[in-house]
Amino acid sequence: MNPVYIRLITYVLSIIIGMIPASWAGFVTFNEATGMLQISVTGLAAAVAGGLSLSGAVFAKWGVK
Repeated sequence: MNPVYIRLITYVLSIIIGMIPASWAGFVTFNEATGMLQISVTGLAAAVAGGLSLSGAVFAKWGVK
């Protein structure tokens, strides 16, 4: 697969991938009774920080010539 497509997919999915540690820490929960996903502000901040760091790592690897 072309690295451009891998980079694009990673940029799109970086916030979702960043939510994985936040959900392990308990900041993201799913309420089965109401069917709603509850995200705390701290969990959202952790997801954004994780997503930005992942995007930065991908850009450092493939973004410069």
